[in-house]
Formats: sequence, structure tokens, C-alpha cells
Amino acid sequence: MQAQVPLSHGTHENGGEPTQPTVMEAETPEKISYLLFVHKCSMKLRRRVGFVFRNFAYDLAVEETYKYPILGLFKFSISPSLWFYSVILAFSYFCIFVMVAALYYLFILPILLTWAVAAMGPIGFIIVHIQWLLQSNAIAVALTKILIFPVFFASLFDTVLFKLGNEQFLREAKYLPQITSKKISKTSPEFWFGVFPLKVISASFHFLVKVFFMVLSLIPIIGPTAVNQLMSPKRGYAYADRYFKLRKNTAEEKNDAFYEHLGKFTAFGMMAGALELVPLVSLITIPSNIVGGAMWVSDEIQKIT
Repeated sequence: MQAQVPLSHGTHENGGEPTQPTVMEAETPEKISYLLFVHKCSMKLRRRVGFVFRNFAYDLAVEETYKYPILGLFKFSISPSLWFYSVILAFSYFCIFVMVAALYYLFILPILLTWAVAAMGPIGFIIVHIQWLLQSNAIAVALTKILIFPVFFASLFDTVLFKLGNEQFLREAKYLPQITSKKISKTSPEFWFGVFPLKVISASFHFLVKVFFMVLSLIPIIGPTAVNQLMSPKRGYAYADRYFKLRKNTAEEKNDAFYEHLGKFTAFGMMAGALELVPLVSLITIPSNIVGGAMWVSDEIQKIT
């Protein structure tokens, strides 16, 4: 970078008087690298905010991605060849639900029940038991997605894509090169003054969000429902994530896609979450939402081919 500057530090012009170093000469390579990193981060933030402002309302209201979880439910219901996946997922979900519900009933429900019955009488008894079912279901769905999803999600998703006529896309995806993002060295200034603070902020933000959701879910009936819907964008993206993995997108490209199509992910996630909200119905709606996600991706593939 310094070699591009025509006058090096310490040369003389204008009658032999020493000249002042230029801005680029005064900066060290490490500081220049850090400034470039900061500029890149600011441009990334501006780009993603622009995506949300330009696309969110239109995608949420017009693109109609909310229909795919419903279409997935119908498709799943009339496709016996897909039921194999549901048996395993349903059994896993049911076991987790029974275990969570039993622990909740033994250790948490008595505390809530004492307060609710004392404050509201028989109505409080009913409300607490509805809350017990809703929270047990929400925890069971979350644990099923963490523990079981990675095993069956890709197989079911790819099977649906294949049945919908996307053989060429799946075949080509196998030969796409895996692009890895350049990792910033932990000894560089941009890591300690850029990446590390961002990681700390991100981790702190996600921790506070989880605490907020936990507190909100304690509100009888309304709380679990509100948390379910507030998680819609993340849920919608999770059901389409397989598409980005098949395309071998980098983490930055995936994040850009999330913000660019935030409205679509939110609409899909709201309907998918509503179908997963009812206890035990999730036995069917978890795999059917995967089918709906694959149907959505299939339509997107058809648009660009």
C-alpha cells in the first residue's frame, strides 16, 4: 500500500523542506486492514437494512409464502411414501413430549396451580393446565428439532424436491464447489477490535432474547402463543435452510438472503408455527412443514430456471 504513494516519508521538495507524510503513509498496514474491515461491516449493515426496508412489507403481504405449510400438510397427508419419516419423527416427539410434560407437571405446575387457584379459583385451574400443555409442547418441538431434525430433515426435504421434478438441481448441487469464507486471524487488530466485540454483542443479544422469551412464555396461554409467533422469521428460514446448503452458499450469503427475504420467511414461519402450536398435532405438522418448505423451494427453483 505504501509503495503506491509517490512520495515516501522523509523526501524533500519545495526548497529542501521536509514534506508531511500522506494519510496512507501515516497509517500502518494493520490499521489500514482494520479500517477496511470497519468499512466492510458498515456497508454490510447498510445493505441488510436496505433489504428489510425495501422488501419486508411486500414479501410478507404479497408473496403468499404462508400458504406452503398448508399445502405441505395436504401433500403429506396424501403421500404414503413420506409417512416413514413421520413415524420416526412422531415417535421421537411423543417420547420427548411425555417426558417434558411429566417433569413440568411434577415440579412446575404445583407452584403455578397454587397461585392460580388462589387468585382465580376454578378458572385458574383450567388456565394452568392449558399452559402446561402449551409449554410442554413448545419445549418438545424445540428439542425434537435440535435432536432429531439433523438426521431426517435433509432426506425428507430432498425426497420431496425429487418428487416435484428437481432432479437436475439435486444432481448439480452434488458437484458445486464448497466455498469457505476467509477466516480472520485471532492475532489481527480487526479480530480484537472488530470481530470479537461483534461476537460478544451478538451473544449478549441472543441471550437477552432467550431470557425475554422464557419470561414471556410464563404468561398464561398468551405467552407461549406470542413466543411461537415471534420466532417466525427464524423458523421460516430453518425450513428453507437446506436449499442454501445445497447451493453451497457461504455464511455471509445465507445471512444476506435471510434479510433480503425476511418477509417471506416470516410469513412461512407464522403459519408453520401456528400448525405446530397445538399439542400432539405436531406429530404430523413437523414433517408436513418440511414438505411445505421443500414445495416453496421447488417453486423458487422453477422461477430461476
